[in-house]
Amino acid sequence: MKTICTPFSEGIGNDIPLKEHPNPYFERKKYLSLNGYWDFDISCRMSLDKPTGRILVPFSPETPLSGVEVTIKKDDIMHYHRLVVLPDSFVGTDLILYFLAIDQKAYVYINGVQSYFHVGGYCPFSLLLKDVGKSFDIDVLAEDNTSDYSFPRGKQSLTPGGIWYHATSGIYQSVYLESVPKKGHIDEINCTGDYPNKKLFIQAAFAGIKDNPSADIYFKGKLVATSKFSEDGVAELDCSSSFHPYSNDSPDIYDIVVKDGDDEVTSHYSFRSIEKKMVKRKQYLFINGEPVFLSSLLDQGYWPESGLTPPSFKAYQYDIELAKRCGFNSLRKHIKVEMPIFYYLCEKEGIYVAQDFVNGGAPYSKFIFNTRPFIPYKLTDALRPILGRKNEESKNVFRRDLERTYESFHNFTSIILWTIFNEGWGQFDAKGMTNRLRILDPERLIDSTSGWFDQGVGDFSSYHIYFRPPRIKNDHKRLLALSETGGYTYQCPSHIYSEEVFSYRHFKNLEKLNKALERLFNKHIARLVKKQALSFLVYTQLSDVEEEVNGLVSYDRKVIKVDEKMMNKCNLNLYSLNS
Repeated sequence: MKTICTPFSEGIGNDIPLKEHPNPYFERKKYLSLNGYWDFDISCRMSLDKPTGRILVPFSPETPLSGVEVTIKKDDIMHYHRLVVLPDSFVGTDLILYFLAIDQKAYVYINGVQSYFHVGGYCPFSLLLKDVGKSFDIDVLAEDNTSDYSFPRGKQSLTPGGIWYHATSGIYQSVYLESVPKKGHIDEINCTGDYPNKKLFIQAAFAGIKDNPSADIYFKGKLVATSKFSEDGVAELDCSSSFHPYSNDSPDIYDIVVKDGDDEVTSHYSFRSIEKKMVKRKQYLFINGEPVFLSSLLDQGYWPESGLTPPSFKAYQYDIELAKRCGFNSLRKHIKVEMPIFYYLCEKEGIYVAQDFVNGGAPYSKFIFNTRPFIPYKLTDALRPILGRKNEESKNVFRRDLERTYESFHNFTSIILWTIFNEGWGQFDAKGMTNRLRILDPERLIDSTSGWFDQGVGDFSSYHIYFRPPRIKNDHKRLLALSETGGYTYQCPSHIYSEEVFSYRHFKNLEKLNKALERLFNKHIARLVKKQALSFLVYTQLSDVEEEVNGLVSYDRKVIKVDEKMMNKCNLNLYSLNS
């Protein structure tokens, strides 16, 4: 393994990392980032003795940027401690303490008293703090057993290699405080658009005493509509006087302000309709009543110096803008979740997101893993032990996290489809999970079983093809998706993470790589769009990750391998074939 880093980590440690507010969909002006250096120790016991070391939050202890760079074992207890000194404007108010992600179990103590316990490494949580004074202590005791297959883990592994990456433990997304009035505040908001009637409904929850709560919606700084909340917490906003549907070409975003007395929260919303329609015996994807072809990049969201955590929010912006310049109109966020600001940046750039749920379950048969990419045999969900979902607890954890993820991400309108299971990893009861998600979210589309082991449910007939030209047929029942393909490899000298290389198809130079990409898109993919009404393409992948060197850009984001103009032209051709 070599030490490489992106340009986005320069100066980290001299300032607060990722200090900007990480959630544009629920944001208060009175905000305090708690990222930065915390006291830190790793031991084998639950103790609040003050740690003697330190760590740079929010980077996991496995990463170079954390300053720790150790592998967390199953019996390790990570102890984080920070003395918080509040600005004067926060004194005398209530506080909300937010943790956007801690992997895997977290015990939170305020002034030595346990105040919260959270399980699950991919969902945010918060707690209300009252009467803590000018300063107070936060202690977090965290455990992470990456080998406990009951929990979601994504691509984390204690034996990384190939398509599996180094593990992430403890705090790995932003920590922050917001100040709220003592008598009452806005607890949450959920936005649901009524596209045909050009209305937005905001369901809000309030804590404490409500004080004439209201909602305003603006477009480009101009007030469009205002509404009071009903007794059951619903505000109805009529946007027909200034209705602007969202699209890749016109990423029109509304700004929302919700007030409750002295408390004020800002958010955002975009109007778009998503549906599938039968045209000439084939299913097509429509957004806002127009046919849309989704050309996507597989986005793993890893960085060499910081793992699952971006070194800065400029790193998010760089990846999104690269995809946009290459003509892609969407990203498939693969087997992980990001901080809310990522989805807002996608929304601003006109990039749709296909969001994966994070897999768990035990590793399934090596025979399946080694043979299924070459032989398209099928398995039923009844064989779930083979696919790694062996016990009821593991299934219940997945059901719980599916609902938690939806609730946390409901307002992110850049997300237009969900992927429930990927290549059978931990797959079980795909029909039941699809029905459960459909009830929660009737608006978005669902790729129930991406790649392998289709159970005939969901909105997509979804294929992964790497080792041969993609030849698939529209079944006339669902949308056709080539949800992973490509994986073309060029290893950039001096920009590699490991001497070991995982590759689907290797090229000796960039010229040959780009010619192969052009042929793939202009011949094979174009034929599928034109002849089979392919609706959803995912090319593997946006960036190199550890041993996987099949990105359009190197892992350190310093070498763009793809000819951006050529790639853009290829994508424009695909869009023209779908119109």
